[in-house]
Amino acid sequence: MAFTDRELACRDCGGPFIFTAGEQEFYATKGLQHDPVRCPSCRNQRKLLSPEDREETPRFGVYVSYGGRTPRQMHRAACNQCAQSTEVPFVPRGDRPVYCSACYSDIREKQEARDAAAADDAVARIAAASMRRGPELEGTGPGTRSAVAEPLAEMGAAVDMERRMAEPLAEIDITATVSRPVAIEVDPDAPEPEE
Repeated sequence: MAFTDRELACRDCGGPFIFTAGEQEFYATKGLQHDPVRCPSCRNQRKLLSPEDREETPRFGVYVSYGGRTPRQMHRAACNQCAQSTEVPFVPRGDRPVYCSACYSDIREKQEARDAAAADDAVARIAAASMRRGPELEGTGPGTRSAVAEPLAEMGAAVDMERRMAEPLAEIDITATVSRPVAIEVDPDAPEPEE
């Protein structure tokens, strides 16, 4: 389809401007069906304006929410604690209390103090319960190993030994691999090794 230059009138300044064949081809490739309504200078001027400075309310794009953030709609309500008039960003319902900023801060501090006291009380009860344990079972007191701990320790040593066997020999520290003293018997009649 062949495009020809057309003269259009600007919506803002009323002056004529040329809608070139190249611009028309660009609009067609992008799927834009409507012709531009502003001249290039008015378009550039409009782009520089913030959404609040424009006469009309934007209906699409990021400017709908004024830069990504919609202004909050505030509602009037009376504080349940001090009966002072306040504005809140939600529609007040009759079944839930509404507080002004000062009263809400006081209530929140009191609630945090109650929660902290409850947590401290729980820690104290747990500590007291651990001190009042019943008599210890035979073989589980301090300094002894239980019947469960011994096999687990042996299994851990076996796993540690398998891991060390997989390492290259140059990286093994001999002193670290010996966990118990080892008795080595030396034959006094054996000949001295030759160098």
